Amino acid sequence: MKLNVFLNIYGARREVGLLVQEKQRIFFEYAPDFQKSNIELSPFKLPLKAGVFEEKSRIFDGLFGLFNDSLPDDWGCLLLDRKLRKLGKSYAEITPLDRLSLIGGNPMGALEYEPADKEADLYGEIELDSLAGEVDRILDGEESSVLDELLNLNGSSGGARPKIVAYVSPDHKHIIHGGQNIPNGYTSWIIKFSERHDPQTSGELEYRYSLAAKAAGIIMPETHLFPLKDGRGCFGVQRFDRTEKGKVHTHTACGLLHASHRVASLDYENLLKLTWILTKSYTDVIEMVRRMVFNVKSGNKDDHSKNFSFLLNEKNQWLLAPAYDLTSSAGINGEQTCMVNGKGRDITDADLIKTATAVGVTEADTKNIIEQVNTALYQYKILH
Repeated sequence: MKLNVFLNIYGARREVGLLVQEKQRIFFEYAPDFQKSNIELSPFKLPLKAGVFEEKSRIFDGLFGLFNDSLPDDWGCLLLDRKLRKLGKSYAEITPLDRLSLIGGNPMGALEYEPADKEADLYGEIELDSLAGEVDRILDGEESSVLDELLNLNGSSGGARPKIVAYVSPDHKHIIHGGQNIPNGYTSWIIKFSERHDPQTSGELEYRYSLAAKAAGIIMPETHLFPLKDGRGCFGVQRFDRTEKGKVHTHTACGLLHASHRVASLDYENLLKLTWILTKSYTDVIEMVRRMVFNVKSGNKDDHSKNFSFLLNEKNQWLLAPAYDLTSSAGINGEQTCMVNGKGRDITDADLIKTATAVGVTEADTKNIIEQVNTALYQYKILH
């Protein structure tokens, strides 16, 4: 199987290269013209140079992290694999390139894949209440009459909870999907559904976390709580990889470093060093310290490597992406997924300060951040 890879960034589309799968091996080669572009899409694991590359560690089933970032997490993969089953493939036959082909031009970020599975791209209204019922049925293992619609709406949004990608009006009262002519003022959002075993207030809780994060000085996109008739709310967040000028290339720490998000593969000192090496920005390093403090203090233990991303701007400079997936999480055995000063639990202010100091952040700056975070969490009644 072969897939052509394209980069559609800030309204300009160009060929990146070719992905080829032969049996269990996946190969990639940059297109000659792209090799001259000076656009480093994945500087550590897939540097911009001539030659055929193979990712032999198989951390992502043979994909490089650059392309694995285009694949969704648990919920999206559930939809993709069920769609592929409907097309006649067994689970054993499904490959990463099959999934990328099904995603086509709709992954998070700015990469696109051809030939893509032909998808319906119809303009229409979204009824969140009816979709919530289909979410429950899909999670129960039943056949859904709107599986294709859910897959189309899902795009390649990451994360484990059920969600859709849609366009939202400025007043948040109208939600649409599909179509090439999006009305003026509508912006691209991710809207999450609760699973039935989640607390009824899970959407409201994540919304409250987003407000607390902003109050603590953390950079986040616009968020909103979309109401359902049964009293639950769907948490929504505006996408930072979509702008008026077009798509934005994004890369997770997971994909950049080939640090699997399925295991505790990073600590915050790694993340802070990555932020400095990639962005050369003390401001971005301070922002990462702020997120470390917020996650520890708020009880967000799901701080794995896929929950931190970087953006490539129009000058081909890397920036820390806005924060996302901030909410209460018990973690594995009650520990932070991303360790602090070698610790997963019982993390103290001294541990936070020592970790920040290791990358040149002053003790005074870290103490000020801790105070800001504590004040914000108290204001929004999020205390751990």
